[in-house]
Amino acid sequence: MIKVTLDLTCSVCGHQQFHLPVNNREGSNVRCANCSAFKCRTLDLEKALGAITRLPAGDRPAAA
Repeated sequence: MIKVTLDLTCSVCGHQQFHLPVNNREGSNVRCANCSAFKCRTLDLEKALGAITRLPAGDRPAAA
């Protein structure tokens, strides 16, 4: 697992750091680094990030 800070918030504890799996043995779940709550699947996160990077700069959502 790798610990990263994302522009997401854990709905359980409000933390913004998450554990991402780096190989197949670790599964495919993105979990809060603070309370281990499930956030999403890695494939869903990749799709969301890919969609944002394809938007023109003026159409991208502002970071909170």
